[in-house]
Amino acid sequence: MFRALLLTAPLALLVVATPTPAADENPVVALIKSKVKDEKKPFALLVTFKVKAGNEKKFEEAFAPALAATRKEPGCVAYYLNRDPDEPTTYVMYEHFKGIAALEAHMKEKHTGTLLGTVIPMCEGEPKIKVLAVPE
Repeated sequence: MFRALLLTAPLALLVVATPTPAADENPVVALIKSKVKDEKKPFALLVTFKVKAGNEKKFEEAFAPALAATRKEPGCVAYYLNRDPDEPTTYVMYEHFKGIAALEAHMKEKHTGTLLGTVIPMCEGEPKIKVLAVPE
């Protein structure tokens, strides 16, 4: 069930400290809401993926359409895929949104669902999310 949930969400969940979301609220949004103080303020995310060896090129190719589409979303400030040079199967997404409403809109985009449906099976374990506050 958890795997199926991740395939419908644009980001993976941290298993620990995840709040219980309302029935109609995306669990990723619920996680972010539990970490940010003001839903209208910008925030950033670091999402770490550990890719199964041999899937690196396919993983990067799967991200390309979502990177381009997400950067065009009005609530997206930044959306970048990074690869660890010391651990070539580790990728870190840097995502910066204008507020929770922007993330909610992002999560409803078709390209986001397609992305996760493609990349999650290429990963070893579940991606990890770190929420960052953006200083004013």
